[in-house]
Amino acid sequence: MALPGWSSAVYPAALLLAVALPFEAIPPVVGSLSDEKIVLSLLAGAWLLLGARVLPTRDETRALLPTGAFLLVALVSALLAPDFGDEALRFVVRLAVVGFVLLVTLRLARDQTHVTGLLWAVVVGGGLSASLGLAEAVGWSALDPLLKLFKVAPTRVGGELRVSASFQYATIAAMYFEMVAPLAVVLGATTRRHWLRAVAVAIAVMCTANVVLSLTRAGVVTLLLMYGVLAAAALTSGRWRKLRGPTLVGAATLLGGVGLLVARNPVFDLRMVTESDADWYGAAYSAPATLDVASGASATAALEVRNEGRITWFRSGSHPFALGYRWLSADGTQVLDLPVTEVDLPRDVGPGETVQLQANVQVPNLPAGTYRIDWGMLQRDVLQFYERGWADAETRVDVSAPSGGGPPSLPGMAPRDDGEAPWVVGRTYLWSAALRMIQVHPLLGVGPDNFRHFYGAELGLETWDERVQANNLYLEILADMGVLGLATFVWVVARPLAATLRLFRSPAADPVAYLRLGAAVAVIAFLVHGLADSFLAFTPTALLFWILLGLLQAQKPHVSGR
Repeated sequence: MALPGWSSAVYPAALLLAVALPFEAIPPVVGSLSDEKIVLSLLAGAWLLLGARVLPTRDETRALLPTGAFLLVALVSALLAPDFGDEALRFVVRLAVVGFVLLVTLRLARDQTHVTGLLWAVVVGGGLSASLGLAEAVGWSALDPLLKLFKVAPTRVGGELRVSASFQYATIAAMYFEMVAPLAVVLGATTRRHWLRAVAVAIAVMCTANVVLSLTRAGVVTLLLMYGVLAAAALTSGRWRKLRGPTLVGAATLLGGVGLLVARNPVFDLRMVTESDADWYGAAYSAPATLDVASGASATAALEVRNEGRITWFRSGSHPFALGYRWLSADGTQVLDLPVTEVDLPRDVGPGETVQLQANVQVPNLPAGTYRIDWGMLQRDVLQFYERGWADAETRVDVSAPSGGGPPSLPGMAPRDDGEAPWVVGRTYLWSAALRMIQVHPLLGVGPDNFRHFYGAELGLETWDERVQANNLYLEILADMGVLGLATFVWVVARPLAATLRLFRSPAADPVAYLRLGAAVAVIAFLVHGLADSFLAFTPTALLFWILLGLLQAQKPHVSGR
């Protein structure tokens, strides 16, 4: 039995953790401790002080076995990793924290009031984060300092904002909100108080809107499927009829939001059908080979630029396109420390169209000699086209001595930083790299969370972004922890999913069954979206996933009187 006061101490700490999950601030709050570490420490402290002598029951032990096996495989894989073993071990520690949270959830789930309270805490936290996402979408600048606590910069594609709310990246936000939306739906369907029902449905709507505004393709498709599951249950069986209203409102928000973005967002349709924005940008230039001009004078250069990308170059708006030029040294290896000059487009330029430009080149007061002008398209405050692999054009400029004025001076110079554009690695390349790793390390992989360190070498890259994962949950696990890792992960999810199937065989659907159905749909959303992304390395999504697994694996709670 639990020690006196155990529940009264651990349960509030667990509620605080559930509310705080979406708010993983980047700056440390105290010393080197981040906010989620502080909350987890409070939970661990309450457990150790008041529940250290409590042994797991037989059911709890059985429920912990799959996660324990997954953790053991991760540990062995980390110890045998070919490189980056220290980082792999740190990931194992994070998995151990997840296992502890699972144990706490299993214990708390004995009481139905705790199950309901935990789900409400998750939904309220998700709703608070989703409200920040909506504020971010409308450009409420007063919240910018708050949003900057959670991300280095907003997520953008094609100059358009991808809403990320209180998360580091939009795709992580989408995954979290995909799990929260079904929970809000079932809470809205089962609560007796009208105002709480309205709150739950409103949060489901906000989370759904955030998924759409994140412009996450897999998120939109996954949430559509999850609403389809809920709608099928609600419409085909009277047991689940309470789901009809909340599910209809959430699904209508999803479909309406997608329709609105298709009609009004210039990049949404491209975002839905392309792997990345790598081929959105492209330009072919026809620039003068040479220019002869006096120092401090001006010259006119006629250029033609063809849009070789898939996106229209808009001449106005929040992130317009323009032709930029900068001064280079004679051999083109150094950039003169002079402001980049931009030439406005005379009109919008669609894909495949060519535009004629007249650039009025103001020659700085330079010493006589040979220089170069580097011409390149850009999207203001978004990117330079050379960042997507399109070479700029160059014009040789022979500068003669000035006819008058002050003495010429040569500004400072810096090396060019655009010699090799970063390669945007698509999913198919990432998957092929993962498959190669699996062939070499089939049993235990290259170490937990180590795919990101090795995939570039598999693809023959000299440098690569080591924040990128395999973009597939199952290939990521196979590459990192091998066949044993994937087998134990399947064991982790098999039991709760089997319990979910039994829900549909039960003759009646009580409030407990509704809540378990919502948790199961949220878990399935994680697994389905996992076909296109991987989220085990992110604390908010991983902890929420295991909390829901704990609620599903717990024995059926005793329903307290209310």
